[in-house]
Amino acid sequence: MAKTDKHSTAKKGSLLPWATAIMLVTGVAVLAAIYWNKNVTVNNVVFSGNELIETEQLLRAADVPFGINPDSLDISIIAERIEQIDYVKDAILYIEPSGDLNINIVERAPLAVLIEGQHKIYVDEEGVKLPILQGKAFNLPIVYGFEASDTRDTLSSTAFRQISRFLSNAKEHGFGWATISEVAYNNEHGVVALSHENGVKLLFGNNEFKTKLENWEAFYVEVIRTKGIRAMQQVDLRFTNQVVTKEI
Repeated sequence: MAKTDKHSTAKKGSLLPWATAIMLVTGVAVLAAIYWNKNVTVNNVVFSGNELIETEQLLRAADVPFGINPDSLDISIIAERIEQIDYVKDAILYIEPSGDLNINIVERAPLAVLIEGQHKIYVDEEGVKLPILQGKAFNLPIVYGFEASDTRDTLSSTAFRQISRFLSNAKEHGFGWATISEVAYNNEHGVVALSHENGVKLLFGNNEFKTKLENWEAFYVEVIRTKGIRAMQQVDLRFTNQVVTKEI
């Protein structure tokens, strides 16, 4: 006579309620999705995250066809249209059960002002050129040596990458951001900046900008506040373990 494995039988029996519950939940979810797609329509758009871009401009770019079911709406195409706006980095879309289309905007932030003759344009940390916004004021350093065209273009040269890293570190550092007004790049000295106060030439070289900005702050506190910035013509911060000065 065959023996019955009571433990195995009990285990299988204990799994049945769970399997039934999972099937019920799945079934309800499928029915809810069918109902939602057939009965819910998109009749409203809600934007979030946009501070620089007007909602009206986003609405025009999105061009959402209202009154259609969610499964008939191609949100990837809407996202592409919105991302054609200069200051939009990403557009993240999702539809609420109510039918509201939520669009979260990730904006590009100007990092500096490019100036070339009479032309000027903003640029972000990725090197994307951005048009000047009327009525919006930014406290940004001036960067020289790059084309300040009004087209959406991306700067990708080694020179700009070094300047971008420097300015990003300066902004995070705080003191460096507050004390620097103009920035350029040359092959001999790397990143070169002018101080806000008295236009002292500051040489930062390449890379390790966090340490060099900390050295600049320490030098300012310990030396410049004592001697006065007018005594300085140039401060060389290219070396992480020393500061070399040229005084007037």
